[in-house]
Order: sequence, then structure tokens, then C-alpha cells
Amino acid sequence: MNITPSYELNEVNGITNEGKAEDAVHGIYPYIVQGNNYSGGLVYALASRSGLARFSTSDYNMTTTQTNNSPSQQYFWLGYYETINAANYAINGINKLGSDVISDDRKSELLAEARFLKAFACTYVFWKYGHWWESNDESPYGILYRDDLATVDNLQVGRLSVGDSYDRIMADIDFAIENLPDFKERGNRYVSKEFAKIFKAKILLYRYGFNDGRNKPELEEALAIVDEILNSNIPGFSMQSDLAQVYEDSWDSDENLFSGYLEQNGNADIWNASSYYFSTLITRGTLVWDWTTESQITAGLVNDAASWFKADGRWPIATGLMRYPYNATSNFKYYAWKKVCRLGQYWGLNAEPQDNKYNTYFFRYSELYIMKSELLARTGASVAEAIEPINTMRSLRTNPVLETLNPTSEQELMDLIFKEYSLETFLENGSAFFASLRMKNADGVLWMEGLKGFSIEFNKICYPIPDVEMLVNREIIQNPDLE
Repeated sequence: MNITPSYELNEVNGITNEGKAEDAVHGIYPYIVQGNNYSGGLVYALASRSGLARFSTSDYNMTTTQTNNSPSQQYFWLGYYETINAANYAINGINKLGSDVISDDRKSELLAEARFLKAFACTYVFWKYGHWWESNDESPYGILYRDDLATVDNLQVGRLSVGDSYDRIMADIDFAIENLPDFKERGNRYVSKEFAKIFKAKILLYRYGFNDGRNKPELEEALAIVDEILNSNIPGFSMQSDLAQVYEDSWDSDENLFSGYLEQNGNADIWNASSYYFSTLITRGTLVWDWTTESQITAGLVNDAASWFKADGRWPIATGLMRYPYNATSNFKYYAWKKVCRLGQYWGLNAEPQDNKYNTYFFRYSELYIMKSELLARTGASVAEAIEPINTMRSLRTNPVLETLNPTSEQELMDLIFKEYSLETFLENGSAFFASLRMKNADGVLWMEGLKGFSIEFNKICYPIPDVEMLVNREIIQNPDLE
């Protein structure tokens, strides 16, 4: 317990050469792929906020405020800034290295990786605690941006505007796109040039597609990025025909552009995964008894979602029956999301072979097609043109076999696109939540509102900045209506 991990470098064990620079950059990844902050805990909450599930009542009703707050919020906040702190350490140290110890090209690659991981963390701060959706660049509810190691002396920092927040994030992402190695050199366990591009496209889609946004140049840019990746034939990144095999392969599947790989280290590696994967999401599924009927099994879905999920061929692949996660003696069985929960803490570790590859699917190949369909629809394509990418994706699956979709109106098209995000990516990376905020149903209301049956207050889309920051930083302002 008293041994400092190699990735937690300090002034004594500092960045003095290329090897230590690489250690510093690699040391950022554990903050992202381990624990709950970017994975199970986050997608659990976002699924509830979307209206597709009610795993968490406070998230479903969006009642969290600074004074009515789950203690977990401070851990998310601190976790994101630990990531940013680690990235700043790497960036500042690498910038000081001279050409006598590292080549200019390698220095740029490592800086690009660290800057992208910092932008990645900053974006999650923005998506969770800022007004990322606002079109007004002058809005004061952007992120708290740090470009140096946090110390007692520099804790007092105010928030950036929304526009400045996007500018800082995009500057780091654009640098990464220019200087990161290609996916074929990196694989899906590290960020790559292609993932940086797709992450940029998602940021553009989420902001400029918000509340049914249309015909923006930024949406055209996002579409161009998606087209470029789809047309690149990237070695090691492609669709698999068998979706069950995708989830069995986990981070070894070719469908991953970036995944939450956890180093396989015997039974201990499960403790690096999100506890929501190996425990909480299982017990938030359907408790199954001998007398439970098929109609009662929902895996936690609510409203109309269970009916169209269960009618889809992906349902029996993505979900399944699991036992209470902690021991062998319990008779409690749950029908839950086995694609991320695997077999649970006890049963997964004692299976032959072990079933403990708890992956966070930050981006899978199939989502390229769904994004393309939506971006085509938002930039003036016909209904037939816009549905074609999704039908291409569906045709590439052999397990399950998915039928061709034939929408006859733009509204039906957009409904099918929203459902495709939900059916294909639920609990993987939050995509369904963001889609519920920018896509409207046949009643002309956002899907989040239509599913829940009540109007949302836009100020409550985000979370309050927690006490751990508000009580020590006199310069920061709270999000409105979340005091």
C-alpha cells in the first residue's frame, strides 16, 4: 500500500526522458478505464435520465441539487479532475524535454495523446456539469478549466464561458487529430487519430443537433468525419456479423474504436471495473421468481421502451438471466444487461472460462452508421437516403438477423434513428441519453419528455457542481436552479 504506482509520477520521479514521458501518458488511462466515472456509474445515471430506464429515481426525475445531492457526485467531479491533473502533469513535463532526449515527432505524438485525454475528461465535465447544449457562446456556464497541476495556491479559478470551453476542448482535439498515431498502429486500447476525429464529430452532433437542430455547417463537418472513417477501411476496425461474439470478445472485438480495457490480472482485475457492471446493474434488473411471467421481465426498462426492445433481435443477446452477484448460496436471480454485466462478481469469476471482461464500449463501428443516418437527415437528405446507412449496418449482422427498415415520413425516420441508438448502444456510452435530448417524437416533444410524460427544465439537464468544489473555490458559480 505504500508503493507509489509507476504512473503517479512526482518531482523526484519526474519526466526526464522519453521512457518517463511515455509512463506519464500511459498513467492517464487508469483514471478513465477504471471505476465508475466514465463507465457504469455514468451510463447508469444517463439511462435513467433518458427515460428509458428508472435505475435511479433522482436521475429519472432530475431532482439533484447542491443541497439535495448524492455523495457520489463529488467522486465523479474529483475523478474527472484527477484525470485532467494527470494529463497536465504529462503535458507540462513533456513540453520541457529537449531534442537531446526525445525526437520532435515522438514528442508531438505523446503531447497529442495527453492533450486528447485531457480534452476527453474536460468534455465529460462539460457534458455532466456544464451547459454544453447552449448556442450562446457568452453563457457563463462552461467548464472549470485547469492547465496546470492543482495546488492550494491555484484552487481559486472561475468557469469559462460556453464558447471558450468549446474552443479549449477543440484546440486539444485538433492537435491530437494532427499528431496522434493511426488506429492501425495503436489498436483500441489507446486513443488514436480516428477516435479523436469521431469524438469531435460526436461533440458537434450533440451541441448543434440539440433540440432537433438542422442544417448547421458543424453538422456537415461531423458528417464528413463519419464518412471519412466509414470509407477508410481501417485494419482492425470493422463490423462483426455476430453481435453475441462482439460482447463475448469484449475489448478484443474489432468493433471497438476505443474500449475500456482492464489489464487481466487474475481475480483482482474485477475490482478495477465499475461496480455498476458487476453488481448494481444486475440487481436493478428484473428479480425473477418461478412465477415471473415473460411480460414482467424488463431488465429495468420503463415506459414504452420494454416493448420495442423485447421485439428486437438484439434483446436476447444483450440481456440474460444472472444470479445475485456476490455469492453462490443465494437463490436470487435477475434478468439484466449481460452485455456489460457479464455474469456478475461471483458467477463470472467462477465460470469456466472466467467471464470478467468488463468493457466500456466508448465507440463501436455500428454507431458510425447510426450517426451517418442522423446527420444525413439533419442536413437535407431524403428519407430513403438517410435510412440507408442503418439498413447497411443491419444487413451486416447475421446474429441476430435484422429486418430492413422502410420509413415513409421524416418523423418515422427520426423515430427509427432514435430507437436504433437505444437498441444498439444502450448502457454502452451514453449515446441514447444524448439522442433523447435532441430528437423529437410524433407529438413534437423531446423523446426524454415523451417517454417520461412530463416536461423537463433545461437547466436541470446537467448536475450541480458539488460541495467539494463550491465550498473551497470562491471564484466558481453554481449552475442555475441547482443551488
